[in-house]
Amino acid sequence: MATVKQSAIKNTRELKETNKESATVIVKDEILAMTAGYAVPADSGTVVADLLGVSNEAIAAADAKLRVLYIEPSDEDTFIFPVTNNSDATHNGQAMVLTDSTHVNNTGTTSATGIVKQVEPYGAASDKLIVGRFITL
Repeated sequence: MATVKQSAIKNTRELKETNKESATVIVKDEILAMTAGYAVPADSGTVVADLLGVSNEAIAAADAKLRVLYIEPSDEDTFIFPVTNNSDATHNGQAMVLTDSTHVNNTGTTSATGIVKQVEPYGAASDKLIVGRFITL
């Protein structure tokens, strides 16, 4: 699994739309950030204040679309996140940063700039998947 999947949804899933630059490529189910007023794929430097949500569509550069549909995260939603290292139950409750727009970096320590909090491992440790929540403002 190479993308983020919503695991449990609060009462109503909120889909929103925002601006993106025409050449920005978006992969469905990747984490998005807001930079200079535009949606971009999130990266390891993304912080809570810049978190936008999870893309709900794939957009190629050739599409030249100027808007992207995304799932606005709530602290009540859970997602299944691919992680960089084997999953570990001792990481439950830890705040984690991203490796890239589709993976969480589970180092075994809480990060002050983390944007995902692990709830529990998902599957075998070697599957490298966790259930987690976005940390929202």
